[in-house]
Amino acid sequence: MMGNDPLKILQVSNRVPYPLNEGGTIGIYNYTRGFFEAGCSVTLFALAAKKHQINHKEAAEELTKYCAYHVYPINTDVKPVPAFLNLFTDKSYNVERFYDKHFEDELTNHLHENSYDFIQIEGTFPARYSSTIFANRKNAKVVLRQHNVEYQIWERLSKNSKNPLKKWYLNLLAKRLKRFEQQHLNQYDALVPVTVDDGDLFKQLGCTVPVFPSPAGIDTQLWNISPKANNTAIYHIGSLEWMPNVEAVEWFIEEVWPLLFAQFSELKFHVAGKGMSDDFKSKKHPGVEMVGQVESAVDFIEDKGITVVPLKSGSGIRLKILEAMSAGKVVISTTIGAQGITYTDGVDILIADTPEEYALAFERLKNEPALVKSLTTNARKLIEETYSNQSVVNRLIAFYKSL
Repeated sequence: MMGNDPLKILQVSNRVPYPLNEGGTIGIYNYTRGFFEAGCSVTLFALAAKKHQINHKEAAEELTKYCAYHVYPINTDVKPVPAFLNLFTDKSYNVERFYDKHFEDELTNHLHENSYDFIQIEGTFPARYSSTIFANRKNAKVVLRQHNVEYQIWERLSKNSKNPLKKWYLNLLAKRLKRFEQQHLNQYDALVPVTVDDGDLFKQLGCTVPVFPSPAGIDTQLWNISPKANNTAIYHIGSLEWMPNVEAVEWFIEEVWPLLFAQFSELKFHVAGKGMSDDFKSKKHPGVEMVGQVESAVDFIEDKGITVVPLKSGSGIRLKILEAMSAGKVVISTTIGAQGITYTDGVDILIADTPEEYALAFERLKNEPALVKSLTTNARKLIEETYSNQSVVNRLIAFYKSL
């Protein structure tokens, strides 16, 4: 970058950041848009997994407003034979599924023909292409924006699994992911985790390059407070292709909901998210509605007053909590669900880790009307001051310039 020329940024992603129907997608999109709105010149190279069934015309129409957009199809489905053969290697199957020779060649050619100030790799899975990027980066700084501590998610899933064989396999995946993440830490010019906690964990793994925690930002105009919110309508929204979300919803329905519904029969629980299996959708519980994928998350939550985030596994930061806070919803989350957010329990969120604690939280909301008002007011203030997209992106750009 020379003088006041716009910062040139290349984002490399393992997913197309549109439509905005899950946290990881929204996080990438908000940076692409935020960089553009801050005056940067942005290019996006993205893999398009077959399973996501993207409307490519709509995605291109939206993303080309903010960046030069290059997309490449890939089949990342778990294949039994390659998965089995992978057991006899030391490589992470989670990562290897995202390798595509054509994508690598196109990325190489593009870097030969173009120069960037910064190359932002969006997470562990596109980091599979880091050696190619380093070999062709010219003078660009290469930064890994780490959405989660991926191995930690699989460690927690393994710990929570009751099936011995599944526990063993999940633990194997976790160990290989950990080795992959650890081996690559210090090759980057900087690491950008989404939370301070994740940054500290990477430092414990031996990271010595600059670490700058930067959460996904929130569009506070899109996620605005609705006067229609009803506190007897509670919801959970999140991709049900992501194992920690499935685990969380199953635990909540089986362990928490019977206790809540017995005490507060007026409550209705609405579960939304893409990738809901037919088996999951067919589950019948009194007071529970399995909605599945919704066209608009904003419209879905508009008339609902409380969101629950009962994660037992996971890493990174839950964008759905930040969106709910911005939209004036009461958030009740497990400690793991809320990790990485600078919350204060009882001030801008309620933390509940057991069925009994969830029941106590709902009892407080019913008996203390002023608590609802204070929680939602303080949560919105937290978002405006710390997590608005403009402030998040501007802080990251300032860090990049300092490099």
